[in-house]
Amino acid sequence: MPNKTNVSFPASDGTTLRGHFYTPFPSASTSPSTTFSPITAPTTPIPCLILSHGGTGLAAWLHPYAEYFTLHLPISCLIFDFRGIGESDTDAGQVRDELVPAEQQSDIQDAITYVQSREDVDAERVGIWGSSYSGGEYCVRVCVCVSECLCEV
Repeated sequence: MPNKTNVSFPASDGTTLRGHFYTPFPSASTSPSTTFSPITAPTTPIPCLILSHGGTGLAAWLHPYAEYFTLHLPISCLIFDFRGIGESDTDAGQVRDELVPAEQQSDIQDAITYVQSREDVDAERVGIWGSSYSGGEYCVRVCVCVSECLCEV
């Protein structure tokens, strides 16, 4: 199975966003016939796909996708909760589970910045994948506004 690590990173306004970072390095219990040929050194920077949930969904709902991608492809994945949702902190005065598209778009941009700062991620090969409203709205806007976004699914 891929490795999953709890992570947190700051949004541009200082709010703490929380999620999970998956790496494709299989454990000893993973059958080699069901995975790609493992990358030889964990220090090798590899591409990263950031998965974002729709509206007021939860990052936990994306776990099966991140696990599948990192099990079958030589990429890492980040899933995270938008500010005020799930495990992430809330802005001062903000109601939890509030849908604020401009802030959620900013959170995706902050996730890009976070993964690009990691030594195990190839900063030139970062993509974003959104489900539901996130895929149809936030991710498209981020790719239009952010030159670092190379792919949106």
